[in-house]
Amino acid sequence: MSGQVILIEAMALAQTDEDALELIVRQNARLVYRIAFSVLRNHHDAEDATQETFLRALRYRRKLAGVHDPRTWLAKIAWRIAVGKKGKTLDSGPEDADGVISQLRSKNDAADEEVLAAEMSRLLQNLITRLPKKLREPLILSTLEEISTLDIAETLGISEAAVRSRLFRARQILRERLEALTEGKI
Repeated sequence: MSGQVILIEAMALAQTDEDALELIVRQNARLVYRIAFSVLRNHHDAEDATQETFLRALRYRRKLAGVHDPRTWLAKIAWRIAVGKKGKTLDSGPEDADGVISQLRSKNDAADEEVLAAEMSRLLQNLITRLPKKLREPLILSTLEEISTLDIAETLGISEAAVRSRLFRARQILRERLEALTEGKI
């Protein structure tokens, strides 16, 4: 009889763990995808990285009980997977062009405004890409993904002060480069 009770309790505990993990997945799926997309810049690769992140979370779900902030834990996993995949993939493909074209068609703005906005976005993305890695990573997580400095610090394994310093320096460099471009110095 006591063996049955232990088995029932173990099954209930396993179900509780699965429920907790499912809740975390539902609450953070968009965050994980956005982080992966910000690194990989490709919808399909970002989906693959998101799926791999949650598979890894499932594999290490026993550690979940000791995790202070599951959101940061998942963000860190997603970041590492995406950065690992980055070297294995190309930045963009034909499917990205189809997405841009459909976005241009669906808006009511004038075509020249759309082209200008797309060009400015491409220019800014190029400037961000040219930043040193240690400045680029916190900037992407902070600005594009709207992650707090504490979460960025935990994700990248650096202090909050270092995150704030790197963000300041990255923004300063971008501002200087944009000013130089608008003045025709570059």
